[in-house]
Amino acid sequence: MNTIFIFLLIFALLKVQNCKDDYDQYDDEDLALSIPKDAVGVPMEFRQRVLKEMEIRERPHDVPKNRCYCNYDESICGKNMTCVKKDGAACYHAVEEKYNKDEKRMETRHQWGCATLERGSGASHLTCNAWRAAHRSPKSIGCCYEGNYCNKDLIPPPYAHHHKEKELEEMNNYTEDVSPFQNVINGVEMFLIIISVCMSAFGILWCTYRYCSKSGKNKKPTSLATESTFLDEKMTMLEDSGSGSGQAALLQRTVRQDLTIIKTIGQGRYGEVRKALYRGSYVAVKTFYTTDEDSWKNERDVYQTNMINHENILQFVAADIWSEEDSMTKMLLITDYHELGSLSDYLCREETLTMDEALRLIHSCICGIEHLHATVQGTGSFRKPEIAHRDIKSKNIIVKRPNVCCIADLGLALRYQNDQILPQKFNIQVGTKRYMAPELLSNTLNPMDFSQFKMADIYSMALVMWEVVIRVEVNTCEEVSAIDETSPDHSASSGIGESVSSSDNISRMQHRQKTNVEGAASLKAKPYAPPFDGTVLNDPSFDEMRDVVCVRKMRPPPDPAWKNVPALHELSKLMEDSWHSIPHFRHTALKLKKETTKLIEMTERQKQPQGKDIFQQQDSGLVESATNRYAC
Repeated sequence: MNTIFIFLLIFALLKVQNCKDDYDQYDDEDLALSIPKDAVGVPMEFRQRVLKEMEIRERPHDVPKNRCYCNYDESICGKNMTCVKKDGAACYHAVEEKYNKDEKRMETRHQWGCATLERGSGASHLTCNAWRAAHRSPKSIGCCYEGNYCNKDLIPPPYAHHHKEKELEEMNNYTEDVSPFQNVINGVEMFLIIISVCMSAFGILWCTYRYCSKSGKNKKPTSLATESTFLDEKMTMLEDSGSGSGQAALLQRTVRQDLTIIKTIGQGRYGEVRKALYRGSYVAVKTFYTTDEDSWKNERDVYQTNMINHENILQFVAADIWSEEDSMTKMLLITDYHELGSLSDYLCREETLTMDEALRLIHSCICGIEHLHATVQGTGSFRKPEIAHRDIKSKNIIVKRPNVCCIADLGLALRYQNDQILPQKFNIQVGTKRYMAPELLSNTLNPMDFSQFKMADIYSMALVMWEVVIRVEVNTCEEVSAIDETSPDHSASSGIGESVSSSDNISRMQHRQKTNVEGAASLKAKPYAPPFDGTVLNDPSFDEMRDVVCVRKMRPPPDPAWKNVPALHELSKLMEDSWHSIPHFRHTALKLKKETTKLIEMTERQKQPQGKDIFQQQDSGLVESATNRYAC
């Protein structure tokens, strides 16, 4: 047996030497990939040129939406405390608790900067979700994707893991006391332990093989079908949590034990929604009853889809099944908690919206829907399928923070994967009747064409856009600057917060303001109302909605004053195209995303000359104050 072990050791050493000889210094990042025999590469004489072209193509664009606040040295941040991220990457604010031995106390270190753009995802999800894991020292990180220095006032989530000051002090002292000689001794001991374990394992395997070969002579032959059935049952026992819901991780059985329910915050379609504390962070717990297990399972599967993570999609935390004291089995779906609540609740407030707020709320919603509808090809076999939400409404959209929304409630969602729709058994006429598309109300949707499900989402999103826009209040100053687009745009190429230095320009602006105040009425926001309010009852039936939408072809009325504001006028045209009765004539989510981006850029250019003074007070326009909404 010792001879065999020595032979295996010599073979392994020769194998390692051959691997060193074949090492390619240019392929460090591809060492983990298995290269096929028919792979096509780049000749060495063209390699430098290809790498240079890739570097130019991946160079970040220095535009406002890619600028992040940065506090590193000038080699990274420059003299203006700014770094430029790549398109799709995130700005971050990281905090870390460090023990100061001289002061004998904990100190909080803050770092602001630009996150990397991760390959295959088009975002910075791994970096931005690092706060969820436990670290040796307490640290956390918060991210935002809006640019425009959005990370300067960003507050990172609470620490997922925390040591006491005394424990940190002892840990740091212990690390410093360890000598290099002790490290060498520990390495030798570890090597000897590994050799002993390998020899013992080899001996056990050899004895087991000899014993099985002897006893196998007297054992009856077992069919392949019986052996396959036994393996399937064994895998089921390992993967199933015992709840009967299918394959679920064993670790999820302890999720409910770590939850501390605080209060009930809403009543959903399938059960209650509660605010809870989970491992130091606030979460939202959605409770399903046993009669709705299919919906719970479907929403859990959608959240666990490859590359579903997105800034504008509600973040999934965990799922579990629990039996309460009343012996009722309930299924739990745990997601991030956001204090501002749903978009419907946000619009019901007394405060109205500015043009910029409304455009950014609508844009963030459309970005989430566009990510659901699109397919994303990752590395290897990872691929995000097309997903249709099928219940888009303002109550299923969560406001994460001012100007930023995320899509929630994916219980009715469908996935188009491997040329088939999942789940295979589904009902076509589902969702909220008030937001249903004409083809759903008339039952003319073709279930074999998955694009029609996505077009139904676009119709519902158009109604949500109308809900947001009616809450917009544009004062006289904003209205004048939006109406007068015939004058040259002095701020289009000047960056953030350029002032009007010429007295002639100031007097001309005041003259235009006075003229328009006398000739045009100010646009006031209307009270919040759901679509078709006053036309149908609070809980309309299918027949009522079919008569209004399909027969009478009614849509929510636009405000006539929107025609006087170019941004609102363009937005109203997007709504009309998106709630067209023929699905093929509606815009795609990608088209809506591009058009709303143009409208946001247009409003930013129009307001820059007027808001210069207030932008300077807020650190050169990095963060705009709430008082700037109505400042002339």
